[in-house]
Amino acid sequence: MDASPEPEGVEVSLDPEGQLLDKRAAHGLDLRALYKRLVAARLLDLRLARLGLPMWAGSAGEEAVTVLAAMLAGPEDWLYPGVRDVALAPIRGMDLDEFVQQVLGASYNGRPGAVAAADLGIAHAPETLGLQLALAAGQAHAQKLAGPGRMTAALFGEGLTTTGMFHESVALAVTGDLPLVLLCKSTLWADGAPVEAGLLGDSVAERVKACGMWSKRVDGADVVGVYAAIDQAFRRARDGRGPGLVEAVVTRVEQAAEVPAHRDPVERLRRHLDREKVWTPTFQDVIEAEVRGQLERAFGHALKQGAAS
Repeated sequence: MDASPEPEGVEVSLDPEGQLLDKRAAHGLDLRALYKRLVAARLLDLRLARLGLPMWAGSAGEEAVTVLAAMLAGPEDWLYPGVRDVALAPIRGMDLDEFVQQVLGASYNGRPGAVAAADLGIAHAPETLGLQLALAAGQAHAQKLAGPGRMTAALFGEGLTTTGMFHESVALAVTGDLPLVLLCKSTLWADGAPVEAGLLGDSVAERVKACGMWSKRVDGADVVGVYAAIDQAFRRARDGRGPGLVEAVVTRVEQAAEVPAHRDPVERLRRHLDREKVWTPTFQDVIEAEVRGQLERAFGHALKQGAAS
């Protein structure tokens, strides 16, 4: 078995060495700004991991999907995240102090790790596994009744694609022609076969095509390819051209010490910026110092309040 398998059936825009093969795919995208947000999401994940929250699962390696979903969602769009997608909230505009209060369970519904904001179109991640898919389908139905120009996106892992909840949501989206976009993160392990491989087939994107849903499979470490696919799916849904699914094949970099560096979306984009001579160690240090300072201030304030109450 290949020690570092690569995702199959994907078009590469940003190759493993950081070379931009398809410049059209990056049209309108500020790659330096995107890099800063990816680094911020990674540092947030590392900070949350230190809290020891119950049922917490890290998301290192999945940042491209979470960050770009938040960046590309419009003001009238809704996002239904999974439990590993909390980083989208501050990117969507949530105040960092409020974000930390919610993560610690001090507001909203008191459950640690829960993040939601109706004014920002961020739905609460339900405790019932996969329920966000059905809720997102319902939200998309309401949006269709209200008219074009808005859409709903749900984020989830490929494990949910073997459940009835997933298939029912796909059926509702296709038959109702709903403005729903499903963002599936399929895990690719560095030390074996893709986890998504199974009785139903390797590609979630190919499976939903058989149901009549538009879909695209991308490499989750290729942030430019992920951007182009999510942007296309969101625009299609808003324009009333039906639902879609974007399958991003990701590698959970925190779970295996020998993950190749190019499977990390943060590192691959860093390589590109370095090739373009717009990345330096000082640039990196400034980003990390700024983000860490903001996080420590917010978490320190929240934890101090909790200890005083």
